[in-house]
Amino acid sequence: MASTLIRTAIIYILLTFTLRLMGKRQIGELDIGDLVSTLLISELAAIPIDDPDIPLLNAIIPILFIFALEILLSTIKNKSTKLKSALDGDECFIIYKGRLLQDALTENRLSLNELLSALRGAGIGDISEVEYAILEQNGTISIMERGKSNLAHPVIIDGDIVKKGASAAGISKEKISRALSEAKLTEGDVFLMTIDDRDKVRIIKKESKK
Repeated sequence: MASTLIRTAIIYILLTFTLRLMGKRQIGELDIGDLVSTLLISELAAIPIDDPDIPLLNAIIPILFIFALEILLSTIKNKSTKLKSALDGDECFIIYKGRLLQDALTENRLSLNELLSALRGAGIGDISEVEYAILEQNGTISIMERGKSNLAHPVIIDGDIVKKGASAAGISKEKISRALSEAKLTEGDVFLMTIDDRDKVRIIKKESKK
C-alpha cells in the first residue's frame, strides 16, 4: 500500500509539473494536439499505479517524451501558420454578417440545434440578432451580436498573409501591399495586421530581438 501511495505521489508531481509547463488552458479550450497529449499522458500515468510490478520509468519516460514533443510542436506551430492550420484546423464562420452558412454547418458536422443552444448560452434567443458566429479551433462557438460587433479580421499573422481572413474582410493582396507601403513596412515586419468591418487597418510590428 505504501508503495502505491509513493508511486501515485511521484506521478502526481510529474503530471502537475508537466501539464503546468504545457499551459494553463482548461479542457474546453484545448486544441486537438493538446487534447491528444493530455489523454495519452493520463493513460500512461495510470499504468504503473494500477500495476505495481511495472517500473515507474515505463510511464515517466513516455510522459517526458510527449511533453518534449508537445513543446517542440507548439514552438514550430507558432512559427508556421500553415502547419498550425494543418494540425489544428482553422476557425470557421457559421454565421457571417447575419447570414447563416448552411454548408458550414454540414462540413463541420454541427447541427442547427447545437448552434441554437450555443446562441441561447450566450443570451441570444433569436438567430437574427447574430452578426457573426465563429466555430473556433478548439470547438467552441464565439458569438457576436448584430449592431454591437466590429470584427477585426486578421490578414497578416507573424509575417504571413492569412488568406481566409483577407477573404472574409474583402481585402485584396494589392490593398494589403498598399497599406504596408503607406506604413513603410513589409509583410515580414508585421506581427499582426487586421482590418475591421469599418475598413480600419491596424498593424502591430514585430518587436526587435535583443
